[in-house]
Amino acid sequence: MFQAPTPAAAQTLKTKPDLKGPTPRLPNGKPDFSGVWARPGAQDLTRTFTNRDGTSNKGEPNPLPFTPWGQAQWDNYNPVKNGDYAGSCMPFGWVRSFTPHPMQILQNNEYISFLFEQSTMFQAVNTEGLPHRKDWPPTWFGDSRGHWDGDTLVIEVVNFNGYTKLGTIGHPMSDQSKLTMTFKRPDMGHIQFKWVLEDSKTYTRPVSNDRVFVLTPDVEVMEYGCMEGNLTSLLEGAITPWTGPKDSDTNVVYGTQRDWPAYDMAKQQKLTGVIKQTIYDRSKYAMLKLQVDNRLLDVILAPPVRMDFRGLVEEMLKPGATVSVVAYPSKQIQNEVRAETLTLNGTTTELR
Repeated sequence: MFQAPTPAAAQTLKTKPDLKGPTPRLPNGKPDFSGVWARPGAQDLTRTFTNRDGTSNKGEPNPLPFTPWGQAQWDNYNPVKNGDYAGSCMPFGWVRSFTPHPMQILQNNEYISFLFEQSTMFQAVNTEGLPHRKDWPPTWFGDSRGHWDGDTLVIEVVNFNGYTKLGTIGHPMSDQSKLTMTFKRPDMGHIQFKWVLEDSKTYTRPVSNDRVFVLTPDVEVMEYGCMEGNLTSLLEGAITPWTGPKDSDTNVVYGTQRDWPAYDMAKQQKLTGVIKQTIYDRSKYAMLKLQVDNRLLDVILAPPVRMDFRGLVEEMLKPGATVSVVAYPSKQIQNEVRAETLTLNGTTTELR
């Protein structure tokens, strides 16, 4: 006689599961992704790393393949000046929600639900292969529908409002995006997660990340009162309130004179010199007066908010310090270059 296997328990607080044990399964035989999961904390999708707990991210190479519109959104992003929607407790959107706080998955034959501790957000996604809904308004998380490809769960998302970012650093996406997420559970303790964003308004090709989640059987999701913690800071101005998108189709930070097309990308230069002056315009970009041999060059850097996020702060770029840059000469302005990377004390920071 044939007897259907009993589905394995996805996670229980009463026992400690074997993380290398067999994949738990639903009554219908599909993998059960239920459990509380640690994620790799990928606030910058261009970073590749593996954490001590086994979570990991395989990121995109920097710089990303921006369209002119996408480059403008990337350069214009300034959460200190204009606010960031997350600081005002708006929904994070899919990709940004996968970090940093715990996440629990609950699942049955027809639905998978993601319970994000961050801001007590949740998403319930049907997995029966239904079509996208008609006449729904655009939203932060978009319209999500799931289906199975063998043992791989595929979730396709459309109809975004275009406000969300792909990480804390601010990589943009538009309302024309299509997001495809795949989930595999090869054993009890791991999820192989991949997301692919098709967004021809923002990027010249699809962009993606591959991540590994690790089961955390001793963790429980807590309540998270975002506004309770942020309200005073918002009212007092310590956090700039986000009151809606302030996007522009043009690059308001660099303009046409100092946007990347204004530099000769065929003439990459590797320059080492001594900083004579540091100029920080926190509403736009930073620059250096750099003495290279007998030349004094103006070196255009990144917006300070991006440099701060990647660990290159103003106090590190003092006059007298020796730095090296990979840069490109201006087509119009003599003795001016725009830097792609900057190396200080053996540490290289990407500026694009």
